[in-house]
Amino acid sequence: MLQVYTGEGKGKSTAAFGLAMRAAGHGCRVRIIQFLKGNTFAGELRSAKKLGIEVFSFGRSCPHATLIKGGFMECDECAECWVSPEGLTENDRKKATMAWQLTQNTVREGSIHLLILDEVFAALELELLPYEDFLKWLENASRSMEIVLTGRNALPEVIAIAHLVSRIEKVKHPFDINGHPRRGIEY
Repeated sequence: MLQVYTGEGKGKSTAAFGLAMRAAGHGCRVRIIQFLKGNTFAGELRSAKKLGIEVFSFGRSCPHATLIKGGFMECDECAECWVSPEGLTENDRKKATMAWQLTQNTVREGSIHLLILDEVFAALELELLPYEDFLKWLENASRSMEIVLTGRNALPEVIAIAHLVSRIEKVKHPFDINGHPRRGIEY
């Protein structure tokens, strides 16, 4: 089965992590592969580790993660951990390739019940993954395990073959007022 969480609103990755925790609670083996996200201070990463959920992050790490984890500072959205089209590096490309290889190996191994590809649509939009190969792979892979894809701008071809699609829309958000992410809520 194939699930897609897309849209401009906040909460796509959060929903996927919630599903991962539910599946782990029922004894399912879960693997999350994060495209363009580095190992950070996010609370969901700590929770996943406690529940035995495998998380592999292939992106830029936050340079302030240790200070934020320790409570010495808050995330100020410096964006050093974000990959933008203008700032794309060869290292970003290599990490996306590694994430794609792990994705394919995960399905080949066949021991995972739930596979989440977090921000995979961003990697496709930045042309870090082979588009046609991805679509072919997806049609075959979603027959053997539950797969969840997250990110803005889901491909129409993926939406067409998905079994569940949730479009998350921002109606309003505290960022509109104070602009800062809150510990335990946004991260």
